[in-house]
Amino acid sequence: MKLNQDISRFDAAWQAANGKLDPFALSLFEERRKLLSPQQVAQLDQPFRSKAYRAPVRAASRVVSWIAKSGPVDWGVQFSRNPSLGLLVIHAADGRLRARAVRVAPMEDTAALTALLLRRNDWAAKVRKAAFSRLEAVLPKLSQEELVPLCLFVLDRVARWERGGAVVAQMLAAYRDWPLVVKATFMETATGPLGGSLRQLLRSPDYDWALPDLALCAQSVFVRAVAVETLLTGHARWTEGSDWVWHDKVFNQRQKVPRREKRAVEVSSDTRAMVLRHAGQDKSAKLRSLAADYLITVGAPEGDGLVMSLTNDKAKSVQWRMTYYHKKWVGNLSAQES
Repeated sequence: MKLNQDISRFDAAWQAANGKLDPFALSLFEERRKLLSPQQVAQLDQPFRSKAYRAPVRAASRVVSWIAKSGPVDWGVQFSRNPSLGLLVIHAADGRLRARAVRVAPMEDTAALTALLLRRNDWAAKVRKAAFSRLEAVLPKLSQEELVPLCLFVLDRVARWERGGAVVAQMLAAYRDWPLVVKATFMETATGPLGGSLRQLLRSPDYDWALPDLALCAQSVFVRAVAVETLLTGHARWTEGSDWVWHDKVFNQRQKVPRREKRAVEVSSDTRAMVLRHAGQDKSAKLRSLAADYLITVGAPEGDGLVMSLTNDKAKSVQWRMTYYHKKWVGNLSAQES
């Protein structure tokens, strides 16, 4: 979807000069809005506030006659006639309008719920308060399926917001099915900041129970890789800020490097063996490389079928690892070098 093109079309949905609506433009907005992802909805505030909802520039000599002609807009009437108008006005530049839109806009799809979350981080306190009250009323009615498309957006962005983000994250974490929502999100989603979000989630042991299923069945190779690495090594790792490393203080040469943290994860021997076998046969060379790394660390019984399979792997990254494995544990060259 071309978001910039849609925004230019949405501008016609509200003619702020006289308060009249263009029904066709509003219907187009409603049709296209439902297709926006949470990340795209989050991009609407700035262009809408700079382009839409503003009266056209008029010559100073015509301002008085223009105001007398147009008159004030009765937003109560407009919202009652067009409920979906609230989902357009919720991005308006006027904080009072945003607060009114939060109270009346229908919350029936992912894009609308995303807009409500955005208003919980609004700079205007009255808008944040209205959004919080609306969330309290809407959240208990949502199903697990309705929350899954929002989950990654909440984990990746909402929890880091300075105004109200932590409160929203706590509200959702207290939702009865939230752990299942999180697991379903990482199982079913194929795109997005999945690997980094999962690592941040594993800072606490709350979701360790989901790691075996994620390692075996997640759609995203990045999710499977993080889960497999965690289960095979027995440690969850994540990035905790960054540090400066000096190379030469005289010439002010330094480099920013990420600061890594980790914690131990309890993994049974049966679970580790199952994950190892599955990773060694995964369609992604990244996971087969992780299996080879684990074999390099712990070795394998003589005649193990997984060793033979990885030794004859088509991926160069796996072949190089197994060459080192044979030199370390067998003491001769791998089949690839003979």
